[in-house]
Amino acid sequence: MRLDMIASIAVIALATTTPVLAAGDAPYAGRWDCGVATFSFTADSYDAGEGPMPIRKVEKQDGNYILSFDGNYQIGLSSVTPTSMQWLSMASGDMFDCKRLKP
Repeated sequence: MRLDMIASIAVIALATTTPVLAAGDAPYAGRWDCGVATFSFTADSYDAGEGPMPIRKVEKQDGNYILSFDGNYQIGLSSVTPTSMQWLSMASGDMFDCKRLKP
């Protein structure tokens, strides 16, 4: 494949990728007690206690968020308020009610 074609494909891929939200645009950022564990979120990572995973894509619709990670793993965050949210695993169907922990 020619170098100019590879560069064109890379530009198109970058232009169509949904960027990770800035910290101010990520109302789920913080530490959450979800009953089974403390989950931590930043604008660009998620940690369920096993080490941070980079968030590869964030989709927002009507105040709900779908976070995508490597290996086609996704979680859904809904009803996000300053003090609570619901966490859903797309893989297992597990759902947890989470309460924000004070910093």
